[in-house]
Amino acid sequence: MKHLLVAGITCFALSACTSSAGRTVAVAPASPDSILGVHHVGITVSDIDETVAFYSSVVDFDVVERGMVNASSLPAEILAKREGQIEVALIQTPTVFLVLTDVEPGLEANPERRSATGPGYTHICWQTHADNSGYKRFRQAGLEMLSRGDDAVDLGGYGVTYAYGFDPDGLMIEMEQLERPRRQDDAWLTHIANVPGDKAQMVDFYTKILGYGPHRELPATRMKTIDDVVDIDGTVVTASWFATWNFELEFWNYEEPATPISRTDWTLERIGYNSLSFEVTDLDGTIARLEPQGIEFAGPAFTLRGWRMRYARDPEGNLLAFQQNVSAGRDRSIYDMRWHDPASYPLPPL
Repeated sequence: MKHLLVAGITCFALSACTSSAGRTVAVAPASPDSILGVHHVGITVSDIDETVAFYSSVVDFDVVERGMVNASSLPAEILAKREGQIEVALIQTPTVFLVLTDVEPGLEANPERRSATGPGYTHICWQTHADNSGYKRFRQAGLEMLSRGDDAVDLGGYGVTYAYGFDPDGLMIEMEQLERPRRQDDAWLTHIANVPGDKAQMVDFYTKILGYGPHRELPATRMKTIDDVVDIDGTVVTASWFATWNFELEFWNYEEPATPISRTDWTLERIGYNSLSFEVTDLDGTIARLEPQGIEFAGPAFTLRGWRMRYARDPEGNLLAFQQNVSAGRDRSIYDMRWHDPASYPLPPL
C-alpha cells in the first residue's frame, strides 16, 4: 500500500495571539459556529495493516493518506515517545474521518480492552440498516461479542437493536441496526462514547466547547436489556447526547456499577480511542474563545501539511483537538460529511 504523509494527526494551531513587527496583536474570539463538526476520531492500534484489513472486510474503510512521522514532531504532552517514528493513516468513512496511529511500527502490542463502564473513550458506533445487519457482518468477520445472546439486543421494541464487541486490538465498537435509518449507506459511524466519572462536569465542559447544551438527556435508568448489551448485571445508567453537523458525542455514566471518578492524562501510546478532533474555520479565534473559559490546552502548537491544530484535555484528562484546514484541500475537510442540523437532530430512544 502506498505510504503518504498523513495530515490530520500531526498538525497543531498557532497561539491565540499573533506577532507583527514586534507587536502582539490580540485575536477576536470566534463564534462557536466556527466549529464545522468532528473531523476525526484518533485511534492507537497495534498494526495499521491488520486494522484496515479487518474493518474494510465489513464496512467502508478507505485509506486516503498514510505515512511515517517523526515522533518528536508531536508535543511530549501528548506523545511520550521522543525518538524514532510513528506510523499514521487517515481513514475516510461516510460521516467522519479516523486517524489510526501505530506508535511502534513493526513491534507487537498487546490488546487492551476498556470496560463499558469507563472511564474515558469507550467505543464508536457503526449503524446499518436492519436488513443488512452490521452485527451479523462483524460477527462473521470474527468480532468477539461482549453482548449476550446470538443476536443484537432489542432494547425497547422501537426498531433499533444494539450490541457491543471487541476487535483484534480489544477496541470496543457498538453496532446499531435500524429498521428506519436516516441514511442509506452500507454502514456509517454515528458517535463516540465518553464515559466520565463526573458526567455533569463533562456536559458543562462540552457546552462551553460547542456553545450549546445536549439535545437529549437520559435520567437514571434501570433496564435488563442494557445489562444484556454490556454483559453486566444490575446496571443503572444516565446519559447525555450532543449533536454536531456530522457526528454525535455520547456521554454515559454508570451509577451501578459506579464509573470511577478520576483523572489520567493519557497519551497516544495507549492502545484504543485516543482523541477526537473538531474541524474549525477559525482556530486562533476558537482558542481565544475557549482559553478564558478555562479550557486546558495540551502542549505547544505547530503547522504541518496544510493543517493547523492544537490539542486540549477534558476534565478527566482525555485528549481532544481543534484543527483548521489552511491548504490541505477540500477533500480532507468534512464539508461534504455535514448532513444534519444539531438544533433539530433526532436520536433513537437510546
